[in-house]
Amino acid sequence: MPSPKVISPQTQDKYSLDKETVGGTLLLTLHGTVDHAFEGKKVGAAVTARKVVVDMRDARRFASWGMSEWMDFLRINVNRDLYLVECSTYSVSQLNLVTGLLGHAKLVSFYASYRCGSCSKELESLFLVPQERAHIRDLPESSQVCASCGGRARLEEYPAAFFDAIASRPAFDIDDEVVALLHTRYGYDIAVDTSRFRAHRRVQKDYTYLRLSGDVTALPSAPLVAASTGTTVLDLEHLAFDPYELTSWRAYMQGARATAKSLQLAACPVGFLEAGVFPEDLHDKVKVRTFALGYHCGRCATDTVQMVDVATHLEELAGGAVPAARCPKCQDSLAPQLTPGLQARIRALPARDRDPALDSFLAKASQEQRANLDDALAPMAPVPAVVPGARSTSTYVLGAVGVAALCAMAVVAVLLLRKRDQPLPTLVAPTVPVVASVAPKPAFERPDWVQFDVPSSAYCQDLINRMVCVGVSSYSKRRDDAVAEASAVALEELVNAIGLKIADPQLRNSVTTAPGAIRTKLLADLTTADVDRESTAYHAADAALAAGRKRVVESFRVSGGPAVPAQRSDWHWEEYDAKSGGTEFLVFVRYDITLDAVKSLVDRYSTPTTVLGSSVITAFPAAAWEHSDFAGGVLVRTAGRPLADAKVAAGNLITAVGDTRVADTTSLARQLQDWKAATGPLRLEIKAGETPARVAEIPRNRVR
Repeated sequence: MPSPKVISPQTQDKYSLDKETVGGTLLLTLHGTVDHAFEGKKVGAAVTARKVVVDMRDARRFASWGMSEWMDFLRINVNRDLYLVECSTYSVSQLNLVTGLLGHAKLVSFYASYRCGSCSKELESLFLVPQERAHIRDLPESSQVCASCGGRARLEEYPAAFFDAIASRPAFDIDDEVVALLHTRYGYDIAVDTSRFRAHRRVQKDYTYLRLSGDVTALPSAPLVAASTGTTVLDLEHLAFDPYELTSWRAYMQGARATAKSLQLAACPVGFLEAGVFPEDLHDKVKVRTFALGYHCGRCATDTVQMVDVATHLEELAGGAVPAARCPKCQDSLAPQLTPGLQARIRALPARDRDPALDSFLAKASQEQRANLDDALAPMAPVPAVVPGARSTSTYVLGAVGVAALCAMAVVAVLLLRKRDQPLPTLVAPTVPVVASVAPKPAFERPDWVQFDVPSSAYCQDLINRMVCVGVSSYSKRRDDAVAEASAVALEELVNAIGLKIADPQLRNSVTTAPGAIRTKLLADLTTADVDRESTAYHAADAALAAGRKRVVESFRVSGGPAVPAQRSDWHWEEYDAKSGGTEFLVFVRYDITLDAVKSLVDRYSTPTTVLGSSVITAFPAAAWEHSDFAGGVLVRTAGRPLADAKVAAGNLITAVGDTRVADTTSLARQLQDWKAATGPLRLEIKAGETPARVAEIPRNRVR
């Protein structure tokens, strides 16, 4: 549960709406009282994105006709993926108390308020529904520690139905791109469900590429059949399956064989060919392009999997043989793991017609990031047209129940307000103002992996086999400077992503919360000043943010070891006319990080090591946001006797042994071994907060 915040008073009540497109997602931010000015029909009809996130942090309340407009908005977007985030206490109360106001939307996060019994301060906490679902019903009995006086703050008197309604709503999945947006914009640590069935596609004329992943038992056959048009190639590399639970797959195959021109299976997982492909399939429209085959080395007992291209080895396969292979370790011949069923299936594999255009299309589509492909399972139903001036029955019903809606709001007011004449408070938390890029729409084509162009920003996204981090520079007079900045932005975002993956909640909070607040403040300063890039305020904000990022990235490169990406995966630059004359550059840089490298980095910064009887870990690079002189080192988590006697405490940094700098726990251990071969006491350079570094001297006889 996040630390509580003191509630600040509302400054204005006037309704306003901000719109921003992030990749394929529309972000709507509501402010003030949602009333007739919301114009739900107009707002809803203007939505073209398949995914919509509504930020209700500053939504004060719903007026009676605002509810009617909101219902129109929900109806028009009934076939879109709609998420509500940052719901203020009052907005979420009304969404739950007034039937239908939540509609089909997915409530992702909401605030609840607490009151301290000692000093009467009001506090708030943000709850992420996907993480807290099992505990939501227990919230009425929960309490917080008051940040002002240390007393106990208890939850305000909400009706039990408030939490029951949230907990009773069915669990939901969150789109991967939306997960990335929520992480980047709000810092939500919501994991992508890699087991969920997904289907992404690319269509070119009469060719369709479908990439399937996740659990095949959850495959929705009808939507997938509808998405299989023309010559359809199914990429099955990341499909998880139980050979005895393929009913959904068989239903899809039966439907797709009847509608598609041809079905071609690529990268069939080990065992899928014999379990999921029937002989009658191969006599109809189904072709197999490639399949995975297991091999075993009798010499070194190594098991390996290799992909077999059917067109290349068709003659061997027709005779019941498979390609020869050698062990990657000992180079001895490998024995294929062939079952009678698999051998019979490969004998029956048909030839496919040569199609260079299809091969070229697949070569490109198969390399695309999933974020750049279309979601084949997204709702495709047409949005109902809204006829200006027309009235529906539901509009009259809503008008008739206006009194009931007002009564519901009155109930909320009685429950939540201390005094009838007290103005409704608003729960205010620090937010980063978003300023859309002011650059003109490019007349050139950007690469598909460029999803946004907000200057000096970045995001990291977890994919099935890697993490992708993309950084955007600010506008720069020199392209080389912009390249360096975009690289630093992406790597610093990678540091942030690594911190959020640390399992120990206490350690995770310590390395992300305080540095994150400083980082957010600097980002806010830059986006606020971005209205004039020639102003002193903009240059000062840009310099402060760049200096912090530089310290973080330099520390990351030194302490992160070989897992830190040394070279970018791709980059893209754009040149614009500058207001002050000449041109300026905007650069995008992408890094692809393997899952093994991500795990290695998480382990490096979270796995403790025992040194000098003390528990220590490699200092997390984000500490450079807090301390301008931070240059890495080893963080003391618990101080054993030798360090404690030298007045070294938990939270201190060991930055050097003698005159040699310490980069991580490995270098500290190595330098201590080297010291043992020398003479004299052990001298450690110790850093505590903003105080100057000092030397702690430990007698040789105290070191074991």
